[in-house]
Formats: sequence, structure tokens, C-alpha cells
Amino acid sequence: MALAVAVSAAAVVFSPAAAADPGSPSYDLGKQAIDDAARQNPLHVANGDLAGYCDTLLKWELKSGKLAKVDSRGDFIAGCQDEGRAILGSQ
Repeated sequence: MALAVAVSAAAVVFSPAAAADPGSPSYDLGKQAIDDAARQNPLHVANGDLAGYCDTLLKWELKSGKLAKVDSRGDFIAGCQDEGRAILGSQ
């Protein structure tokens, strides 16, 4: 039973990015957020964990009030990761 719960939880964590909508406003907000962060300082992603970085960035953006809300957390993370990979590749 515990294994089934762990597998289900992992599916929830990883599936939103796989089904992300690149045309959604949340996706664009994710791209913009990491662009803004990269303009302030070079990106330093601990252990290559871009998903974790983007999740932390989303939390910070919401807590700071820079973003009031996102319609889709998964789309925000996917947009952030896609743009983050491009930025990291050019640094």
C-alpha cells in the first residue's frame, strides 16, 4: 500500500510538466520569472535540480506579491524549466 501511495505521489509530481501547455499564461509567467532572475544574477542551480529551482522561484514570486496567482503550477514549472535550460546553455 505504501508503495502504491509513493508511486501515485511521484506521478502527480512529475506528470504536470509532461502535460504542460506551452501556450498557457502560466507557462509564459514561468519563462518570464526565470528570465528576470537571470537578468539579476547568473543562474546557479544546485545539483542540476532545475525543477526544484523553479518550484522555489514560484513560491518566492507568490510570497513576494510579484505574482498574485498562477492558473497552473505545472505549466509555470515547465515554462521555467524550458527557459532555464536555454539560459543555462548560454551561460
